[in-house]
Order: sequence, then C-alpha cells, then structure tokens
Amino acid sequence: MRKILPLILVVTIFMVVLVSGCITNEEKENNSNNYTQGDIFFQYPTSWGVAEVNSTDGVAAVGDPETVINGKPTTSVVIQKYNNTNNYNLQTAYSQNYASYFNNTGRVKVSEGNFTLNNAKVYEMVYTSSDSGIKKKYRAVWLQKGQNIYVILASAKVEDYDAQQSNFDMIINSFQAS
Repeated sequence: MRKILPLILVVTIFMVVLVSGCITNEEKENNSNNYTQGDIFFQYPTSWGVAEVNSTDGVAAVGDPETVINGKPTTSVVIQKYNNTNNYNLQTAYSQNYASYFNNTGRVKVSEGNFTLNNAKVYEMVYTSSDSGIKKKYRAVWLQKGQNIYVILASAKVEDYDAQQSNFDMIINSFQAS
C-alpha cells in the first residue's frame, strides 16, 4: 500500500497538469477593428464605431456609441491632418499651435511631453476644456510622416478619461500613415 500511494499521487498530479495544459484558449480574441482610408490606418475597439468628422482638418473619427450626447460621442478619437502650408517641421508646428492656445480660452494644460512612436519622435499635450457644458480631457499626439503632420486627438469626459486610456493607446500605437 505504501508503494502504491506515491504512485497514485504522481499519476494524479500528472493528470492535473496534463488536463490543465489542454484547456487553454489558444485563439486570442480580436478586440479591435481596423480603420483604413486614404493614407491612414489604425485599430480601434470593437465596441466603438466610425463617427462623423466635424473638425476642419479632420480625416477620420471613431467613438464609443455608449457615450453619445446630443448626437456626438463624448469619448472619441479624431485624426486631423494639420494644414502645414508653411512647411514647418513637427516641433515648430506643435509649438506654434500651443503658443497662445491656453490664453483666456478656458482650456487648462495638464501635461506636455514627447515619446517615440514607430521610431519617430512625437509630441503630446494633455489638457481639459468644456465643450457644450461637458468638461472633457483631451490628449493630442502630434506626429509627422513625410511633409504631412497628423494630430491624434483623443478625448473623454473628465470622469471617464482614465478608464479609456487602453482604448486611446490602441489607436495611437497602431496609427500608420503612408
């Protein structure tokens, strides 16, 4: 009996390990949709949809339909193609845009910085503002591809902003322009 008990224990442990190894989900869920139009591509959450572009330089927009107020999602990302008629480099265009952006406008700068995306330096501005009485937080990421400058503008109500970071990161990190 003493010789059988360790054997039963080893066989039981082996079976548990074998069974647990066989019950893994090898297929990863695809939690994103692809947006491709013109010279841009990015991924966005499957629960979001393509939204109407309302900004002057906007070329694409996606948003969370669960956050629609007055026909517009309060959580959204708009891709803008900066009107670079002066042929500024990225840093100059970014600096020129924000030189007086916060002066007497009700916009409040939260943070500013830069990072590397797709082996290129990009600039980032985070700020708050009220839009139609709704206080929102914005994250503007500026990047350049050739002569074109793009601004990825992610926004959400202040109280929803932090919970949306993974969705904003998905779009920003997957963004490509040709």
